[in-house]
Amino acid sequence: MNFAEIEKTINTLAKKANDGSISIDEMAGGSFTISNGGVYGSLISTPIINPPQVCIVGSDCNYLIVIETSHHQKFAA
Repeated sequence: MNFAEIEKTINTLAKKANDGSISIDEMAGGSFTISNGGVYGSLISTPIINPPQVCIVGSDCNYLIVIETSHHQKFAA
């Protein structure tokens, strides 16, 4: 799948999600959950990772946390 095809697929799925016609099969198999903490922010909400997803991308974060592993690798969260 090239970049243009990915954009078209995202647009199609977004339209289906907005009008309520997206199917369970079309939502299955993702890697990331996109979370919006809403008007209260993410300090009050508790996002849940749904397997097989491995990460939550928050849209309301206004700070950066850097995690350093025991092997001195750094990750931004």
